[in-house]
Amino acid sequence: MSALEQMIWNVLGYSSMPVIFLTGFAGTALVAVAVLKMFGAKAVNPK
Repeated sequence: MSALEQMIWNVLGYSSMPVIFLTGFAGTALVAVAVLKMFGAKAVNPK
């Protein structure tokens, strides 16, 4: 494997874990917001 190929695989390998964590966090947040919008408590009107 050439040095360029090795560098590309290293970049892909080390960048995959943060991408997986960030997309998982964003996906979980979006699902949580959607569920709270559908089933969450309604706002109380101030008097």
